[in-house]
Amino acid sequence: MYRSIGTTKAGLVWHATRCLSQRVEIKSLNSSSPIAFNVNIMKAPSNFGYASSRVNRPYNEDRYQAGILDMDLNIKKVGDETSNSVDAYLNERINKLTEPAYTNNYLHQKVFNYSVFDGHGGGECSEYLKSHLLESVERLQITEETIDFLMQFYRKKIGGYWKRWYRRENQQLLNAMGLGRVLKENESKELLLKSRKLHDSKTKLWQLPEFASQVTPYDFFKLRVFLSFLYVDYQFLTYENMFNHTEEHKVQHIQGYQNSMTGQEQVKIINSGSTCTSAFIYCVDKDNNDPDGYYFHDNVLSRLLVAQVGDTRAILCDKNGVAHALTRDHHPSNPTESRRLTKFSANLIMTDSFGEERYLNLANTRSFGDISAKDVGVSAEPEFFDYLIGDPAKMKKYIQTHGDHLKKVGVKWFGGDECFLALVSDGVTNCMTDQEVVDVITSTTDARGTPKEAATQVDHFVEDVGGDDNATCCIVRLNGWGKWPKIDRTKELREDRLGNVLRRT
Repeated sequence: MYRSIGTTKAGLVWHATRCLSQRVEIKSLNSSSPIAFNVNIMKAPSNFGYASSRVNRPYNEDRYQAGILDMDLNIKKVGDETSNSVDAYLNERINKLTEPAYTNNYLHQKVFNYSVFDGHGGGECSEYLKSHLLESVERLQITEETIDFLMQFYRKKIGGYWKRWYRRENQQLLNAMGLGRVLKENESKELLLKSRKLHDSKTKLWQLPEFASQVTPYDFFKLRVFLSFLYVDYQFLTYENMFNHTEEHKVQHIQGYQNSMTGQEQVKIINSGSTCTSAFIYCVDKDNNDPDGYYFHDNVLSRLLVAQVGDTRAILCDKNGVAHALTRDHHPSNPTESRRLTKFSANLIMTDSFGEERYLNLANTRSFGDISAKDVGVSAEPEFFDYLIGDPAKMKKYIQTHGDHLKKVGVKWFGGDECFLALVSDGVTNCMTDQEVVDVITSTTDARGTPKEAATQVDHFVEDVGGDDNATCCIVRLNGWGKWPKIDRTKELREDRLGNVLRRT
């Protein structure tokens, strides 16, 4: 028996049968007419909506993505060997920009994902992430061989920052999972972070008995996402290098270098990067008679894991219509970033003519791509932010049982019955505060409105106030959709801003 996640006007109901990574199956409610076909969840306006505008720029480098991953969330062990078939598949995909096609059925737990990518220096990197990131999170095998391959690539091919990072690999991976102040030595009960065994270069973190006994599957999922982000960054850098080498070779032997001196068309060289905010949502508690346990259903408690690289943001609207920033921008002014770069790289933070801090000539201290800044620490390491969302009663009960551990690993919550999640590029947040994003949605959309309509309202406001960057807004409907109070906390602020624009024109 399936539980529906939506009904169309034609009386068709869609179910969660896996066909492709973005697809759900639609079946007719009429038993005499057994119609069934697939629908892309990105085209299901009742549950997910997006809007993207180039605003006043000649092109749009932003991208967005959604998918349903098939994940075994019981795994908490690094494997010994890598399957050659999976290795070959991912390697074969390095030079392909098409989105992956999946044919496997769901064998494990469904993990919903929604991502926004903000490209710079061209749209190649953000387009590449759209085609490869979710695929790698789902398919990359976390083995000793995989981890060693990645670490050696960054240490030898990139160097600089990564050479120093590599010397503290165990500590860095432990902190990436948020367990630096959680895991303790089995014997002394002291923090493992301060133990000599952690700093033994001959012993890997996952080989320690403390890893096997204390790391949970949820912690291990963070490690999987962390390594997958680095792997996709490696894939793009490899693709970029191969593309540029091929094109340069063609110029040298066919056109010749003199073309650049005579004004003839020059070859295109890829030198781009992208930020990313990616939200993973999966069920941790549901009613026994619920076969699915989707995050937007009643009586379901879910875990929301946000992985951020750069300054694209995740904003949560709680049941009271209050905005909560789920992420923090990776800018030079961020104390965490300042300490990271000072510790592992050179102090290259400077102030531009507008008084804004920059790292080299970049506004972001983390990104995919950006090969010229990779050796000084502009990395694709995601920072994680972990939350509980969903049914308030189940949340209260879950916290009573697991509250101490949740606080230790940094999991937060806002009371349940959250209304929606917004993923936005900096073209939105440069023009709007987090609360304004929420208020624009709640003041223009009711329970019958769709996330698509809500996202469009946000983009329209950015265009109206004269935004100067691409603006992308993705809205994920949560179980409290439409239940927000009719309170517009930033109405006067927005009206003043629009009035200033009219007065200037």
